[in-house]
Amino acid sequence: MKPLKRHPALIELSREHHHALSLCVRLLRAPAESHQTELEAHFLELEPHFVEEETMFAPHWQNIPVAMRERFEAEHAKLRSMMANPEYLNEAWNKDFAVTLRDHARFEERELFPAVEPFLPESEGI
Repeated sequence: MKPLKRHPALIELSREHHHALSLCVRLLRAPAESHQTELEAHFLELEPHFVEEETMFAPHWQNIPVAMRERFEAEHAKLRSMMANPEYLNEAWNKDFAVTLRDHARFEERELFPAVEPFLPESEGI
């Protein structure tokens, strides 16, 4: 797959998605194990990531399909809820968190970012 050329404002978010996807792979390889230390460190990064996306995209929602906004908001809410009530030794929780985070990052990279990029100012993020 050819690398995507991202708007400068989205490059760091894409890098953070890459790190999240790597975490998801590790969780799914050993879901019965506790990944508490790694997850807690990632939780500290996720909240600011979510806030940055929400702030950046807020002025552009009128240009984006409603279903994309609804999915974005629902998945952020689910992930926040899971982070607030982690079950580190629960295999089902580890799988659900990893799949939700993985699918969310992929959705943003493949669908949401391309939809919002045309509306981001050229100077944003530079």
